[in-house]
Amino acid sequence: MWTLRVKGIVSLTYIDFAVMETIFDSVNIEIKFKSNFLSRKKRAFGEIISLLTFTFCLLMSLLHWSPHLNLDFSVSYHQLVHSKEWYRLFSASFAHGDLKHLLANSFMLLVLTYFVSSFYGLFYSIVVSFLSGALINWLVVSTYEPQVSLVGASGVIYYLWGFWLILFLLIERHQHILVRLLKVTGVFLILLVPTTYSPSTSYLAHYVGFVIGVINGLIYYLCSRHYLHSFEVFEYRIIEYEVEREIYP
Repeated sequence: MWTLRVKGIVSLTYIDFAVMETIFDSVNIEIKFKSNFLSRKKRAFGEIISLLTFTFCLLMSLLHWSPHLNLDFSVSYHQLVHSKEWYRLFSASFAHGDLKHLLANSFMLLVLTYFVSSFYGLFYSIVVSFLSGALINWLVVSTYEPQVSLVGASGVIYYLWGFWLILFLLIERHQHILVRLLKVTGVFLILLVPTTYSPSTSYLAHYVGFVIGVINGLIYYLCSRHYLHSFEVFEYRIIEYEVEREIYP
């Protein structure tokens, strides 16, 4: 009787590993992440959607600012309940109070609509986002005095942040959960927590938007998790293995 021991280095797929694990007596495996949903090639229309969204916000703001047209796209509880002007739930998310307000929101709006549309499509980046913006506006003005008005895309921007960050946390499974939490917390503290206070800013709209974004992101993940994880590719590399077999002459 002879005992055969073999050592070597090979690269193999997950299916190969599952089979070979039953053959080898001892295996030393190195697992290397290759790609997933967020590292795949982005959809081509993200730039167009982002620019069109910003352009529409700019046009709505210019109309809102015009002293000659006398248009007001803001929303208040009084305008909704007493005047029945429900369109304001949507128009308020596109128009801005002044140029400074528009410029302050422009960068994040451009970046987030680009990334969300590039990975998750037009429906989630624009349609669901601004429908959620209407809900955000309704929830926020319902807590204010009837005559207090709300205008701007801040609620939608924070919604997009919540949607993106919760999906990042759930999709990037190759990173340790503590690493993912640290990254998400860092982004939140650095970019989404204000360093100064402005009485004209609706911080409630910001965080209501963020929470709704997180909720919608969770719903999206629960409905699409198998599809999202189908993009995961790992390289399983056997760096050392040993086989013991009885060989009879």
